[in-house]
Amino acid sequence: MGDPPLEMAIHCRGLVKSFGRGDARVPALRGLDLDIAYGEMVMLVGPSGCGKTTLISVIAAVLDQDAGLCRVLGRDLARLTQADKTLLRRKAVGFVFQAFNLIPTLTLADNVTVPLLLNGSPRETGRKQAVEMLDRLGLGGRANALPSELSGGQQQRVAIARALVHKPSLVVCDEPTSALDAKTGETMLHLLREIALQERRTLVIVTHDNRILKYADRVIEMSDGVITRSGAGPSLGPPASTDIRSSLS
Repeated sequence: MGDPPLEMAIHCRGLVKSFGRGDARVPALRGLDLDIAYGEMVMLVGPSGCGKTTLISVIAAVLDQDAGLCRVLGRDLARLTQADKTLLRRKAVGFVFQAFNLIPTLTLADNVTVPLLLNGSPRETGRKQAVEMLDRLGLGGRANALPSELSGGQQQRVAIARALVHKPSLVVCDEPTSALDAKTGETMLHLLREIALQERRTLVIVTHDNRILKYADRVIEMSDGVITRSGAGPSLGPPASTDIRSSLS
């Protein structure tokens, strides 16, 4: 299938994924082609059930594709063992889930520390980095709180902190602003965009929130498991330094 273009963090050709078997088989991705550059923030839009979440799950090595090529951060996913994929997710991928997936019995700092511990960081070092990330997201004073003591929007900020704390090369987000009010959601996206540009991480964001599309470098529309349109997002220029603590005060 040839080599991917230079500087592509994600390179997919003829990507196929289905669920079920026989008459119950439901195609989710139907020969999809996709290229995303390092440092690019891309937003995936389209109706529910069109394959957006399946696509980011394959890209993040959570689901195995049925056919086609999917090369992520220079690795051909089809050639990786499950152990290799686990290591790739642990080291190089950050996840922001719609349902937060915070551990209810752990403090915010401990929740954010988890990716660092999995990568071998000493507990105290990891906790310090976690508190610093929480502080950057306006929650430094709540480091010892439990998730149940926070609003949905605050829990989403913790989930974003957890996704970014180990400095992954790829961040995938499934509806990251679904629990946030307009002001907080836009502040979060501004921060994510700043990180993508300044730290050259690749961000792929599934969203139904039209208010945040202006932060994308590119908006990709999907329908029935294929890409129907891809276009550049509005040109915002280099973002100013974001201090979310003052933005949320």
